[in-house]
Amino acid sequence: MNLPFSYDCDKSIAVYEQSKAFIEQTGIERDLAEIAWAYHSIGGLIPQTSENFWSGHFFPWQESWEELQISFNLCLFGLYKQAMSSLRSCLELGLLSVYWNLNDDGHTVIQEWLKSRENTPRSSDVWKKLEKHDNFKTFQQRYDIRTRLLALGFLHDYVHTRGHQFSNSIGLFKSNFQTFEQKGFEDWRQAYAEVVIVLSILHLVKFPIGTIKFDYSSKFGIDTPMFGGIDEFQVDRLENFISSQIFQNIEFVAQGDHTVKNIMEWVANLPDMTEEEGEDQIRNFDKRRIEQMGFEEWIKEEQVFRKGLETTHLYTERLNSLKEWATEQGYLRPRHERDIS
Repeated sequence: MNLPFSYDCDKSIAVYEQSKAFIEQTGIERDLAEIAWAYHSIGGLIPQTSENFWSGHFFPWQESWEELQISFNLCLFGLYKQAMSSLRSCLELGLLSVYWNLNDDGHTVIQEWLKSRENTPRSSDVWKKLEKHDNFKTFQQRYDIRTRLLALGFLHDYVHTRGHQFSNSIGLFKSNFQTFEQKGFEDWRQAYAEVVIVLSILHLVKFPIGTIKFDYSSKFGIDTPMFGGIDEFQVDRLENFISSQIFQNIEFVAQGDHTVKNIMEWVANLPDMTEEEGEDQIRNFDKRRIEQMGFEEWIKEEQVFRKGLETTHLYTERLNSLKEWATEQGYLRPRHERDIS
C-alpha cells in the first residue's frame, strides 16, 4: 500500500526487537512478569457461582486484564502514548470490576451497562460508592488508598494529549514515527506497576478472602469451588507485591468481613479429602481432557508441564493406566481426527 504515513508496522517490529533487548539487558523481565501474574491472581478473587456464572459480572475484570496485555504490547512497539491510554482503560475497567460487584449483586446490576444501554460511571462516582462500603471505610481509616488512586489521574492526560509531554513524542524531540525510547519505556513501566498495585489493593479490600492462607486442596483436591479463595502461593505473591504493611491492613478488614468468616467456617468444617479421592479426581479430570485432545497430544502437553518435576511411582502408574484406558476407548488421537475417520 502506498500511504503517506510515517508510522508503519515495519518500524514497530524494529522497535520491538530493541525493547526485547532492553528488557534482557536490564534484567527487568522477572519484575514485569510478577506484576502480570499478580493481576492474573486477582481474577480468582471474584466469585463464580451457579447464580452469576456467565452473567457478565466478570466481564470488567476480563477486559481490564486484556487491556493490560495490550498496553504491554503497545509499549514494546514504541507506541508509548497509546500504551498509557490502554493502562487508563485497564484502570477504569478494574475499578468497574469492584464497583459492579461491590454488593455481590453484579450479575443483576451490570446488565444494562453490559448491553451498552447505560453509560459507564465516572471514576468519581465509582469512588463515592466504594467509600460507603464497610470494608473501604475500615481500610481508608488505616491507609489512604483514595489519594493513591487519584494520583493515577495523569493517565487521562495521555488520552486527551495534554500538551507536548503527553503527546506521541512523550515530551522528547524525536522522529515522527515509532522509535525505542528508554524514557517512554520506563515511564510506562512505573505506571504499569502502580495501576496493578492499586487495582489489586481495591479488589482485595472488596474480596479480603484473598488474604487467607489455607490449603484448599486438602478439602477439595483440584476442584476448589470458585468462591474467591486463591492458592497460598498466590496469597504470598500478592502480599509481596503490594507490601506486607498494606496487606496487614487488608487482613484487618478480613477479620470483620462476615462473608469471609462464613466461607472459612464452612470450609474448615468440611472433611479432608482422602488420598484415594484426590487420585480419582485427578484421573477423571485427565480422562476428560484425553477424550477431547487424544492421549498422544495430552502426554506431550503433560511432559512440558512437568518438566523438571520428580516422577513418582504413583504418577507413573497413573500414566500407564490412562494410556491403557485411552487405547481401549480409541482415544489416542484427538476427537476431531477420530470424527473424520
